[in-house]
Amino acid sequence: MKLIRVFILFSEKKTASTWSNPSLMNHFTAALLVILLATACSSSDVNQPPLTQSQIELLDQGLDQITRDFELMALAVVYIRNFQVAYEGYTGYAVYETRSPFNRNSVVRIASPSKTLTTIALMQLYEQGLVDIDADVSTYLGWELRNPRWPDTPVTLRMLLGHTSSIADGRSYSAFARSMITEQLPIRALFTGSSNAQLAWDGYSPEIFSEHEPGSYFSYSNAAWGLIASVIERVTGQQFDVYTRSSIFEPLGIEASFNITDIHPDYIAALYRYQNEQWTPQVDFYPDSPPQDRMYEGYEPGHNGLIYAPQGGLRISTSGLIALANVLLNGGHTSTAPDQEPVHILQEETLREMQAENWRYDGSNGNTWDDFWMSFGLGLHRLTGEPGRDVIFPGKQMVGHPGIAYGLLSDIYVDPSTGTGVIFITTGSKNGFEYGETSFYEVEEAVFQLLNAIRND
Repeated sequence: MKLIRVFILFSEKKTASTWSNPSLMNHFTAALLVILLATACSSSDVNQPPLTQSQIELLDQGLDQITRDFELMALAVVYIRNFQVAYEGYTGYAVYETRSPFNRNSVVRIASPSKTLTTIALMQLYEQGLVDIDADVSTYLGWELRNPRWPDTPVTLRMLLGHTSSIADGRSYSAFARSMITEQLPIRALFTGSSNAQLAWDGYSPEIFSEHEPGSYFSYSNAAWGLIASVIERVTGQQFDVYTRSSIFEPLGIEASFNITDIHPDYIAALYRYQNEQWTPQVDFYPDSPPQDRMYEGYEPGHNGLIYAPQGGLRISTSGLIALANVLLNGGHTSTAPDQEPVHILQEETLREMQAENWRYDGSNGNTWDDFWMSFGLGLHRLTGEPGRDVIFPGKQMVGHPGIAYGLLSDIYVDPSTGTGVIFITTGSKNGFEYGETSFYEVEEAVFQLLNAIRND
């Protein structure tokens, strides 16, 4: 049985497969065959010509068909080749209740691609010499972080960024997330049970750590990113949302923030599940008043980096993700017109450190979630491209991150060696999400197959 991919606080409920409907399968297969018959096979992604108008129209038709077949609230797809956006397609609604259309400026809670942006923020401090990612993270937290089973083994930022820290989330993580703002809990309470020398938090459980020695085993974690954001706050003296806005989003000129109150209300898209025979907004639906800031008075930077959800709470548009893909493809800076200066976000060697393999599955050294996590860098998932596993384009290795939460499903992956990239967003499906023939979901596979046909033209 396939494991559910859970990237934030809640899991998606598996429902009957949409592919069990023969007419659905026939519709999509017919649409895909039209494209396959119109294309010829070629293995190269380099120096390909721009898409023709007929190819763009075929992609538009394919996305419309996928939206209908999978009964999606909205769908956004971007295909990048030769380091340029070759195609953008959008269907559906940003807010169902107002029937406002979803477009490249619609801002969504993107889920776990947030981790990549959090990593970029930390690595900016790393390249400035303000943090050592191989040092004991306790140095930066101001309190000792240890797995009780391995009290003599330090946990490092590299381990946190690469999901090898032995932090296992669990029930205490969910309990902490529910009460951290109302009780103004410090992040140390989640990992030690202590608010300070005198006070204890009754929601603590040592199960927040696994039995594995830090650094020895890959286990995907959300709670670990609260520690990373706390380090960013302590080192910079700024709230996590403020630092990321000033050091990443404003320089890139994009509508994005970990603090939803920074986003213009007209751009906010809601996320949906289909419940009780109707579309039901899960987050970011504000029919009567604008969203409120999660921060409370008297907060000191470093107290609790989870407040703005560095693990999954980034609000960003598709155009913002295109800017991020641009940075990942071009050595840490944006690629611009000849008469424009590029925006530098990271040094090239720093980005290479993020993209390099930090962990690879050897048969026993990690939880792969049924062959999905096979290789990982720092805040970046590394796709091996192996058939039937973690593959978008067969044989192509890519780096990026997926996301799933509150009805949303998202992907951003690039191949810097060829200038290829894919961005995928859907904000809800009537049928839920089912795994396909690879480690991705069927709806993702349908889009990837559509793009692969054009890619091979």
